[in-house]
Amino acid sequence: MEPQELQSKRWIVGLLSLSFLTAFVVLWLMDDSKQAVLGAMIRIGTMLGAFWLAIPVMVRHPKILKRLPWYLLLAMVMLIAFIKQFVLIIPLFIALALLTMFAGRKPPQ
Repeated sequence: MEPQELQSKRWIVGLLSLSFLTAFVVLWLMDDSKQAVLGAMIRIGTMLGAFWLAIPVMVRHPKILKRLPWYLLLAMVMLIAFIKQFVLIIPLFIALALLTMFAGRKPPQ
């Protein structure tokens, strides 16, 4: 996906995030016995909200967009392999993203 296309569809991601979080609150107030559904809604809504916040950074640094599928695959493998040490995965993922922004050739001036 091109950075301009991603930026133009940012409002859709935000709307989806708000709808999942709103559905979570409504279902939680009505019937809190469906814990699996409630957990999925809060996680999806939170992840979409984080993605919505990250879109401007991704547009400014398009190298991240090229490597994003590999980062997601790496994150899933690490999550499965190191589920007990989940707290360690998040800073490592952030460090990899920061290194990607500064990696590669510098543009000619």
